[in-house]
This record gives sequence, C-alpha cells and structure tokens, in this order.
Amino acid sequence: MSPKIYDRLFEGLVRGLALVAVLLLVFIVFFIAKESYPVFKQVDLSTFLLGQDWRPLSDPPRLSILPMLAATIAVSLGALFIALPVGLGCGLFLSQVCPPQWRRIIRPFLDIMAGIPSVVYGFLGVMLLIPLVEKYFDVSSGESLLCGSILLAIMILPFIISTCDETMSKAAAKYLPASKSLGVSRWYMFRHLLLPASKIGIISGAILGTARAMGETMAVMMVVGNAALMPTSIFERIKPIPALIALEMGSAPLGSLHYHALFAAGLVLMLLLVTINLIFYLIRQRLEV
Repeated sequence: MSPKIYDRLFEGLVRGLALVAVLLLVFIVFFIAKESYPVFKQVDLSTFLLGQDWRPLSDPPRLSILPMLAATIAVSLGALFIALPVGLGCGLFLSQVCPPQWRRIIRPFLDIMAGIPSVVYGFLGVMLLIPLVEKYFDVSSGESLLCGSILLAIMILPFIISTCDETMSKAAAKYLPASKSLGVSRWYMFRHLLLPASKIGIISGAILGTARAMGETMAVMMVVGNAALMPTSIFERIKPIPALIALEMGSAPLGSLHYHALFAAGLVLMLLLVTINLIFYLIRQRLEV
C-alpha cells in the first residue's frame, strides 16, 4: 500500500474518533436534559435556581438548589484564589530559578500528585486539615468552606504549576537571550516580559483548575460538612452540587421527582462549567489580539 493510502486511513480514523467524541458529548447532554425535564414541568425554573429550600421528601417536595449552587461557586473560587498565586510562583521558580537536578525530582512529584485518588486527599483532609482548622481558628467544627477550598487548592496545584512552568519555559527561551545581551536584570525580565508573555498559559491553568475544582466530589464531600446552607462565612458548613448528587442519588427512588431533580442539579452544574469555560475562552481571545 502506498503512503498516501496510509495517510488517508489515518485521517479517516482521526475524523471518526473525533466524531465519536462529539456524539458521545451530545448523547450525555441529551440524556441529562431528558432526565431533568420532568422537574421543570412541576417546579418553576426561577424557584429551582433561586430558592433556598431543598426538601425533596416533603409533601409537596421543595426543590431549590441556590445554596448548593452558591457553595459550588464559592468553594471553587476559594480554591482558585489560594492555588493560582502559589501555582504561578512555583511555575516561575521551576522554569527559571530551580537548579536542573532539583527540577528533575520535582516535576515527577507533581505528576504523582495529579494522579493521587481524590479519596486519599479527602482522608488526609479529615485527619490533618480539619483538626488544624479547629485548633488555629478556634471553631467547634473544622468541616467548612475553608477546608474545602484549601483541599481543592492542593488538588489543583499540579495542573496550574505544570501549565505555568511549560508556558514560562517557552517564553524564557524567546526573551532570555535578548535580555542578557542588553544587560537587563533577570527579575526585571521576569516581571515585565516573562509574566505578560505567559498570560495565556496562566489563564489556561486557571481554566483547568476551575474545571477540576467544580467537578470534584469525594474529597470535598469529606471535609465540608454537607449541610445545605448558604455560604455566608468561610467557616460555614456547605454542600456543593457534586456532593449533593453523590450523597442522595443512591437513596432517590428511580423515576421519582427527587431522582429527576438530582439530574437537573447536574445539568445546572454542567451549564455553569460551560459558561465559565466560555468566559475564560473569550478572555483568552481578547488577550491574543
């Protein structure tokens, strides 16, 4: 067979796999929307999104997810607020300051951190993080929004650090020789050339971190207390949407309004993730111009 035939076969294989991926995504969205539809025939959309009372077993059922939606956004933004500056500094250190022998040790360690199961992080949070919060902040229970944000920040750090490291290494290869030839100090180059040139990569790391944080279930569920309350304080117990679905899906009767309401909550979470990714994408597009 000629090389052109192999090229065409490979091209057809790639196109087919891409089509399968798109069709799979469409099927998932359609299935979740289909299972969510019975809820919106009985519960007004504004009530479902903006109400604060989640009582699926009451008569009549009260299905409002605003506390869980607010908790999901709060814990994810809290994790990003903690992790992004740390990840940015670590990425700068690894790409520009760290000796090569230490870099060869640290990079595999970051990959290992990214692959650790979330339940292990959750167990460490229960055993170490919660007692520390109770001790140093003098609260009766360490299970809180703060614990969830700190734990999520630790979990998303490897993604942010790796993205920033790779982006800054490429930017340094472009600007470092010229900076040295002009006698520009290294730290001036970092601040005025390297960081502005790496902004697209930094935003990409923020996108990856936010998506991971919003979809995380087990680790967060173990440290936030799982109370359907509005997050009015960082020491308040909360219940994000992934924890809500994980805790209640097993007990919801198949085909019940409670069952379909959990699918509707998942649909809201998915649309929220799509919206946030779209916002980040538009910001990237504007920065690239």
